[in-house]
Amino acid sequence: MSSTRQSDTICRWEPTELASTILSASARQVIRAWISSKEFLDEHNDPVMLMMDTQSANSFAQLVQSTSPELAPLVVLNELLRKGVVEPLDNGSLLLRRSVYAPSQPRRHRAHRINRIFRADEAIARRRFNDTY
Repeated sequence: MSSTRQSDTICRWEPTELASTILSASARQVIRAWISSKEFLDEHNDPVMLMMDTQSANSFAQLVQSTSPELAPLVVLNELLRKGVVEPLDNGSLLLRRSVYAPSQPRRHRAHRINRIFRADEAIARRRFNDTY
């Protein structure tokens, strides 16, 4: 990744587990660009609404093409609409649903917290999910 590309990236948001689970790799790539590229963030570094019209300056097609020229914007859009990840508005713009992205957390801190929770849970005797009554 070039230094120019890195300076155009904001690390405030990351895709949620939901988005990572239900979306194809190309759709996840587009979502990642939408929530991290300065070009598609507002002054508060929140994802902007994109126009469905391909002629607009801030269009969904522009986002997809900036992510990967091989991707077909209409195919990605149809997937995002079908999965309920974006919402089309009456004014012709697309709203990225908040359930698709969350505040970015440092990986080390989050892994440490998860390990601490699992160690604490090991001391508690529990039923296994496959136990029968």
